[in-house]
Amino acid sequence: MQLTTEQIECINQTLIEKGIKFDDIKLEVLDHIATEIEIEMEVSNNDFPIVYNQVFDNWREEFKLTRDFFSLQSTYPRLVNSKLKNQFKREVILSVVSSILLIISFQLVNNTQEKLEFIRLVKDVLIYAYCTTTAVALMIKVWNLKSKVTSTYKHLFDSRFTVLIIFISLIINPGIPHDLTNQNVYVGTISCFFVFLLSIIYLGMKHIQFQRKFSIQ
Repeated sequence: MQLTTEQIECINQTLIEKGIKFDDIKLEVLDHIATEIEIEMEVSNNDFPIVYNQVFDNWREEFKLTRDFFSLQSTYPRLVNSKLKNQFKREVILSVVSSILLIISFQLVNNTQEKLEFIRLVKDVLIYAYCTTTAVALMIKVWNLKSKVTSTYKHLFDSRFTVLIIFISLIINPGIPHDLTNQNVYVGTISCFFVFLLSIIYLGMKHIQFQRKFSIQ
């Protein structure tokens, strides 16, 4: 049974009241809930208000507010927090893998002087990557100022954009450690920076992609 425009808007407003403010999650959840309601109305022959309450009751655990992993004040519905945490987990896994690979490559260099050259080369690449990422991130930031669409991608992009500015002091620091242990830590840290820069571009582009899809809908 197809829901009316008014019924869909009722679901939409309820999701907003329950704290689902990001448009990407809201569209996804709205589609799931609307489908469940349509199927249940077809099977049970019950009216919309009855089925509406039943379905939202089944989703109540997903709407419970949970504290944001990175904040002592911010809270999100559980399903929102899960998506934010999943993105963070993917970045952590990618950071660990890339760090291991870069450290292994560093270990294959035997000569002490060549190790220093290896670090300088990687750092030079990081500086160019940082400058490129900053330029692209600024363009995305300007683009987002005109956007009224919200998404988890934009939320994460904005939080990382702030950190990007803070990292400039670490990027331009000319110091390079000369003992092997600190060199390994340094190489591993640089690898994490690469993943961080990549995540900024990825999140920014994903929001732009979602915004275009949202405007078409």
